[in-house]
Amino acid sequence: MELKDRLKQARKHRKMSQARLSEATGLDQTTISNLETGKVLSTSKLVQIAHTLQVDAHWLATGKGEMIREFQIEERRLPYGDMNHEMELHDTEIVEGREPLTADEVELPCFYEVEFAAGDGRTQVVENHGHTMRFPLSKLAKRGVSPDQAACATATGNSMEPTIADGSPIAIDKGTRHIIDGKIYALDHGGMLRIKRLYKLPLGRVRLVSDNADEYPEETYSLMGPDSPKIIGRVFWWEVFD
Repeated sequence: MELKDRLKQARKHRKMSQARLSEATGLDQTTISNLETGKVLSTSKLVQIAHTLQVDAHWLATGKGEMIREFQIEERRLPYGDMNHEMELHDTEIVEGREPLTADEVELPCFYEVEFAAGDGRTQVVENHGHTMRFPLSKLAKRGVSPDQAACATATGNSMEPTIADGSPIAIDKGTRHIIDGKIYALDHGGMLRIKRLYKLPLGRVRLVSDNADEYPEETYSLMGPDSPKIIGRVFWWEVFD
């Protein structure tokens, strides 16, 4: 079942028209219609839609889990004796562990380097489906990242300092592999997991730029060459250490 099918199922279960859902979420009704027909594949208001329809945001985004689950809603009374209540939506931070996922969490696989079985020192970058990190669906939705196209990794070395510190976890959008000048990308470069800013050049070449330019000079490669880096995806989030 795709997002379009889950959205339509949830809306009908809630007995809510597209017009009413549009009014409740602030989305244009045409966008909702396009989501339900598959013309639009994602929206930054996916979590808000899930809360409006009273379904699990993780299920709506990925199809995993149950459509309906209990929601813990924190209510606070408004001042001056107003009896109305407001729903407070709290942001969720990345956590690791085996506690059940909340309605606003998804588990993302992690990239890492492994050595080839031959033992000759060569490595390859793989996606480890055994180790995962939890990430808020709301953060993915705000950036237009589909959960099934997101993954995590750990930056190593100081080439991107002070922006990304050694050991900082990062989040990668595998759905964005085209180069946007100046954005940070995760690369599989000859079996090494590298994090660099990319800039397009004529004739199918690309510049790899480190923020720590004093220690790591700029590199230039042909995207079609034998030693060219393979773009895993754009880095859209990283943790900042002080």
